This record gives sequence, C-alpha cells and structure tokens, in this order.
Amino acid sequence: MMKHRQRSFGFRIVLVGAVLISGYLFSLIREQVFAQYPALGQAGSAAQVVVRPQPEPPRWLADFSWQDDPAQPGRKVQIGTIVDPESKHILTYQLDGGKIKLLGVRNIQPDILIDQFNAVAPAPSEIRREIERLRQQTP
Repeated sequence: MMKHRQRSFGFRIVLVGAVLISGYLFSLIREQVFAQYPALGQAGSAAQVVVRPQPEPPRWLADFSWQDDPAQPGRKVQIGTIVDPESKHILTYQLDGGKIKLLGVRNIQPDILIDQFNAVAPAPSEIRREIERLRQQTP
C-alpha cells in the first residue's frame, strides 16, 4: 500500500510539473505571438481579422537551361540567366562541372527606351500609323 501511495505521489508531482512547464511554454509562445501581432492582445480582438504579412516576392528572376557547348560539339552546358528588375540588369552564367563562369552582364534600361530595333515588318511604328489611319476613317 505504501509503494502505491509513493508512486501515486510521484505521478502527481510529475503531472503538476508537466502542467507548470506547459503553462510556462504557452506563456512564452503567447508573448511572441502578441509581440508579432499586437492587435491579438487587445480586448475584443477575438472577432478581428488579423492579416499576416505575406513574404515578398523574389526580387530576382532566374532561369536555367541546357545549351550546346560551342567549344565542344555534342556536349551540353547549363546556362543560368538572372534578371534584376529593380536595377534593370541581366546576368548570364555558364555552370559546368561545379564551376561558374560569368558570360555577360548588361544594363537593359537603355534597351527598354528603344521603340524598335531589328524589327521585322510590320514594324511597331507602321502598326501605330495604321491604327491611327483606321481611327481617322471611323466616323
């Protein structure tokens, strides 16, 4: 009977300890949540909708493809192209056997300002003239 009471007492101590530790951990988590989302801690906030911040879209765009190696016909190398929309730069790399080789970098801002270059007929200027002519014909 004595052993049963000792085990029962020990179990109660473990249970109380687990409850206290769980409460402590819950309070730490709650503090972190309220620090990140202060509106949750306000009175009457249960009915409020909390909008979580969304991750920003990636700043750079990247594309990787396999190309024929011009130095060795029949051999493929991986080409990586990265576009930085903010700075308007394009970077091109060759990835081969763990080595990375920069093939080229270009600021495309001046390119964006060009209305047409190397355009085939009908050129954009010709299309605009035709649209304007058609608008003038319509009553």
